[in-house]
Amino acid sequence: MVRRWCRTFSDGRQQVEDIPRAGRTRTATTDADVGKVDDMIRANRRITIDEVAEELGISHEQAQNIIHDIL
Repeated sequence: MVRRWCRTFSDGRQQVEDIPRAGRTRTATTDADVGKVDDMIRANRRITIDEVAEELGISHEQAQNIIHDIL
């Protein structure tokens, strides 16, 4: 590990912060979102995941995670 750092700085790197990585950013599931999803399901038990996601402005995957894994 130390050797890799030494080599990296010898090659011209001047900062210790990580270089931004490509890819999708992580999203956080907030307690507020969980509460809103719970309220929506209690008001309409036939609501779809897509309807929940669209109403709250979150991804389909995040809505599905809240419904299936958290609630």
